[in-house]
Amino acid sequence: MSDIMLNNTQDVVVISRRNERRKRREQQRRKRRKKISIIFISIFLLISLLYSSIVFVDLPYVSTLRDIYIETAMTTADHKWLATYFFPKSLIDKVMNKKISNLDVVAVTEIKHDEEDKNINKANDDILNQKGLKVGDLDYAGNKIVVNDIEQGIIISEVKGNTFNGRIALIDDPGRVFVGVTDRKGVSGRFILDYLKMYNAVLGVNASGFNDPNGHGSGGSIVGLTYSNGEKWGNYTPVYGTIAFDKENRLIVGGIKDWDKYNIRDGAQFSPALISEGKKLLKGSAGWGLQPRTVIGQRADGVVMFLVIDGRQPGHSIGATMEDCANVLLSYGAVTAGACDGGSSSIMAYDGKIMTKCSSPSKVGRLLPNAFLVKRK
Repeated sequence: MSDIMLNNTQDVVVISRRNERRKRREQQRRKRRKKISIIFISIFLLISLLYSSIVFVDLPYVSTLRDIYIETAMTTADHKWLATYFFPKSLIDKVMNKKISNLDVVAVTEIKHDEEDKNINKANDDILNQKGLKVGDLDYAGNKIVVNDIEQGIIISEVKGNTFNGRIALIDDPGRVFVGVTDRKGVSGRFILDYLKMYNAVLGVNASGFNDPNGHGSGGSIVGLTYSNGEKWGNYTPVYGTIAFDKENRLIVGGIKDWDKYNIRDGAQFSPALISEGKKLLKGSAGWGLQPRTVIGQRADGVVMFLVIDGRQPGHSIGATMEDCANVLLSYGAVTAGACDGGSSSIMAYDGKIMTKCSSPSKVGRLLPNAFLVKRK
């Protein structure tokens, strides 16, 4: 009898201890769940506060980065969702309404001739001062020279900034710069290396934009108007400005509707105009974000500049703002400059080789409707 009572007592003690352990474990679980809930709520509130601060409050620096992010996404062909997914339409519209195209500007290079300025040389008198330079030297803007082609009158240098890498080419004679167009109009464009072969050109960069549904356009449907040695293709669009050379080899950029009035021989349409009379026409991203860029510029002595900036490649080059491009060209003495199509189309080729790193998956770039080219001597 006493043994049975002892056993019952022991069982009660064991059960009691088990119950106490269960209670402690349950209390611990409730505490952990509470802590986790507090952490998640805190994170949610923090994210909500951060999101609200980014979206609805114009904090210095933060709002600048936000706007550049939106501009960069919205100026792509097929990645606009990177902005529309995270930001309300009202904010996107507010940011993109700041986009500058400078269509009210018409900038024309007034080329100085020898009789006006004895310090200005003719193209055949080494206007680029190439004879005293070699590859690896620094050019007059302080950038490393990668090509010094004395025979063809071309210098190509590296350009670098906080967010970008690229190339700038200097061409001695503006009369050698022209636009080449695809021989497959309405069907497909050509690769930049094709243009060099087709036109026996030594140097080339992309020019006009083209219809590009979902980033898979073939380059055969040009946007806007282009002239190739006076031959017209496409139709003028008021959405973009002009980047063109007249029959006096002057670079003209801006809102030009009547090309014949300005005696255009070769040109394309895009925006914005960057430089007029040696002065910048915009600041910062100007609604265009950080992107790969192609820009055409001209010095007062007629020397032409092709600037191509790589982008969309973290670790190599993210891209440049329009002001970045203007600053580079001003450092080379540009008095007039305008932007061509950018993004994955931006590319430079010289003497049968690609000189830049295009953001297109293809190593040879995209199919292009036309290109600014330089004739071989």
